[in-house]
Amino acid sequence: MHLTVEEALTIYPLSHAKLVAGHQGVNRMLRSVNVMDAPDAGDWIKTGEMLLTTAYAMKDQLDIALSLLRMLDERGGAGLGIKVGRYWSAIPQELFDEANRLHIPILELPFEFTFSDQMDALFSADHTKTTKKLQLVLEKQKQLMQYALRQKETGSLFPMISGILGYPLAVFGQSGHLLYNNTALTDETLLDGWPWPAAPRWEGFGDSRCFRLPLMQGQSCAGCMKIYLNAPHMLKEEEALFHQAAEIVTHHLTPHVEQRKNTSRQHQLNSAFAGFFNREFSFHDLMRSCDHHEVTALSGTYQCVFTTVSLQHPNRSRLLNETRQLLMYHSLMQAYESEHLYLEDGLLSIFKLPEEQPFHKKDFTSTLSACLSGSASLSRNPNLSGVQCWVSRTKSKPELLHNAYRECLETKQAAERLQIKHTLLHYESIELFSLFQHLSEEAMINYATQILEPIYSKNKLIDPELVLTLEMYFEYDGSINETSRYLFVHRNTVSYRLEKLADILQMDFKKMNDLLRLKLAFLFRSYLKHRDSHEMYRT
Repeated sequence: MHLTVEEALTIYPLSHAKLVAGHQGVNRMLRSVNVMDAPDAGDWIKTGEMLLTTAYAMKDQLDIALSLLRMLDERGGAGLGIKVGRYWSAIPQELFDEANRLHIPILELPFEFTFSDQMDALFSADHTKTTKKLQLVLEKQKQLMQYALRQKETGSLFPMISGILGYPLAVFGQSGHLLYNNTALTDETLLDGWPWPAAPRWEGFGDSRCFRLPLMQGQSCAGCMKIYLNAPHMLKEEEALFHQAAEIVTHHLTPHVEQRKNTSRQHQLNSAFAGFFNREFSFHDLMRSCDHHEVTALSGTYQCVFTTVSLQHPNRSRLLNETRQLLMYHSLMQAYESEHLYLEDGLLSIFKLPEEQPFHKKDFTSTLSACLSGSASLSRNPNLSGVQCWVSRTKSKPELLHNAYRECLETKQAAERLQIKHTLLHYESIELFSLFQHLSEEAMINYATQILEPIYSKNKLIDPELVLTLEMYFEYDGSINETSRYLFVHRNTVSYRLEKLADILQMDFKKMNDLLRLKLAFLFRSYLKHRDSHEMYRT
């Protein structure tokens, strides 16, 4: 039996009973019911047991009643039911006081019903409740199976699993990076004790319990999932349901397994895109494959991200898979519909931009940067430092896909040539670098020093907020609105700071020539910082 005392009081004929004391204990679990009128009844009390009595053994000895109540509390009993009218005309006040202190429910049982009537009703209600719960578990199993049979991967995987299970959950990648969380807990709380053993385990107790499952693919662990229960009791069948959900999540987090199957969607798309980029397939062939597999990321404005890891890196395959997990499932990336494809040289991700920001590259790039830099995999684990992401310019037509991929490759090649070690680099950033790469470092230093000396010189006492405002102003292509949003200040504050900076630098920010001079100075400063060849410009 798995009812709370509160639920038991709703079941006829126990619904005619009165809860006269211990109201704060109504959530105690009622697992069994026993009838005892012997003085030593407490010796047989079990956890979760409700004891029914006529008070015959304690009608003249209140200390026996009080001792029985304390024994119920010590052994985790559910409560005490007393049939008033035969041996006690009223329950003593001392018993009420002790029950309220111990939070042990005392029920005044209806005289007109036998103990067996009430016990039969409880067992029947528990059987009905268990049957309904089993039916619900079976329905959830069907929904999970239906979801698992869908070939198309979707970023709504975790919300869908959580919705089917009916419990909040948190999902972690292979290196402990949080991929999804719809619980009320903070990231730090969720990650407490990480890394965890690769074995299923319960954490917490009562309504604060969670079931932690490793996401195992053979001997490899693809991550971990925590399911948080809002009920103290769970059927064994429901625990099996959690394991089934974990298998589905594992399947989506380890696509390299599916690549071995020629019939898989992932493998076919990988082959189609690789063939298109290698000029083996026509654009028409690629679109036909995309239509067949319901690829919609190219149907609007999009950007491409090409992720690479050195071929000599010992964990190359794992790093690419973990990056795919982040880009596909991280909460920051859920605003973007995406498709992720494994090519020979790395992972190509296509992100469809939301309609409200079709050509605003800063929103996407900033979100992507926050996803990568804020993840545990890239910030806490030094073994994952080999990941680099190359971002194309925004494209508005599917026919421009090859151009987007070429821009990613050119960004990678230019970064290698210029020895830039950024985790994330945009094509537009590298274009200007390429133009000036043949200038001597001395020329760059002299130019940047001449322009920026008034605000970066160690002898100048300049407010750091002014300098940051100028840097963000150029970072956001001269947009005062975007700069103010980044700095969390009013746009008038940004305008005021820029006016002050214009006076300090002896420039007019409304003139194109002055803006170009500043742009070049910041470009050279950034280039020199990337090369780690000079220290006079550190902020």
